[in-house]
Amino acid sequence: MSRLVVLPTCRAGWALLVAFIAVVAAGIWPVIGWVNRAVLILGLPLLVVWSYVVIFACFAVMLIANRVLERKEDHHD
Repeated sequence: MSRLVVLPTCRAGWALLVAFIAVVAAGIWPVIGWVNRAVLILGLPLLVVWSYVVIFACFAVMLIANRVLERKEDHHD
């Protein structure tokens, strides 16, 4: 029977899981409430800048995870 949740098996996998959970946590309500201020950064509201940071951080974590998985697959073959 296949497992519903697959857990990481190495330190890099656990670190990437923690990083992805941190990125998701940065995009939920309590944090959004903290950055929703009337401050402009390069002409953009702080909330918009924070949204861009969350999106690019998510992209970076997924890119790193793909590289790590690719390297592990090459190593095991």
